[in-house]
Amino acid sequence: MPTRLAIIVLAGSDPFPGPIPRGLKQEDILTGYKGSHRLPWGRCLAGELVERVKESDRFEDPILIGPRRVYEGQVNCEIVDVDGNLMTTLRCAFEVIRSRFSPFSPIAFFSCDILPTPDEIRRLLETCYDPYQKCMFWWQLVEAQPDDLGASGWKPSYQIRPDGGQPPKNLFPGHLIIARPGALRTSLTSRILELMYRYRSRDIHKRHFPMIGRSLGRLVLEDFRQLFLFKSPVLSVSIPYHVLRACYKLRRQQMTVSDFEYAVGKTFLHREFHHSADGRPVVFSITRIASFAKDIDTKAELAEASEGKPCVSD
Repeated sequence: MPTRLAIIVLAGSDPFPGPIPRGLKQEDILTGYKGSHRLPWGRCLAGELVERVKESDRFEDPILIGPRRVYEGQVNCEIVDVDGNLMTTLRCAFEVIRSRFSPFSPIAFFSCDILPTPDEIRRLLETCYDPYQKCMFWWQLVEAQPDDLGASGWKPSYQIRPDGGQPPKNLFPGHLIIARPGALRTSLTSRILELMYRYRSRDIHKRHFPMIGRSLGRLVLEDFRQLFLFKSPVLSVSIPYHVLRACYKLRRQQMTVSDFEYAVGKTFLHREFHHSADGRPVVFSITRIASFAKDIDTKAELAEASEGKPCVSD
């Protein structure tokens, strides 16, 4: 039996949501705390996810990071009280991790608004994570066509090659991350993930320059920190270079999974971990389990999720 992973459920809210995706209207979009929306059997989305995580038997007791006033009595797990956007929520999550866990133990981060079944959680970890459990950062990419995702078929996807000798596959980003926080540039990682989330619905051709522009101040600050550690202050040059290079290859459908892993490693990981885990510190696994790409952003997606069945682990 694999060791159970510590798990953080991220349940914040963005007070400044991004632009309305093409083909949708304002009234189609869920507002407020997405994890608090109710399913027909009474649980909220976050509460149902917590039960499914427990039933999977792959994790320790979940810790939900979000506002207590919203989730108290709605989720059957510990709540760490914080009210803010993704960056604020991640910052609180890293503080909890620093106070409770070894910095180099793997920690799972789940978005509160997806509903994979317990069996799907087990299958994803067994087939895609367990073979690479020494890595510093793990994520999944979901191979699917828009029609495969039902009401979630509008979400952005990317044409990425499994390797240089294969044609591109249509891949959607998943919503489960497993990382060893001690290997991450945590402040910078929080900022970049927050910007990725904010601009996720924007056309890929128009996304990278605003992200870089909003990150430059953080990069310069990180470079000053590197100076005090007697390390080369190159982040404000190297990270924009790797981001722009990745975007260039992605736009031309030349990006491979290993290219993507390399760019993320250079951006998120402290340099001493760039060659760890047998030379593959960052792993993006391709899966066909569509539920990990189906975060619930719209009323139609909530209605579709409501057609499922509740977890009965109580």
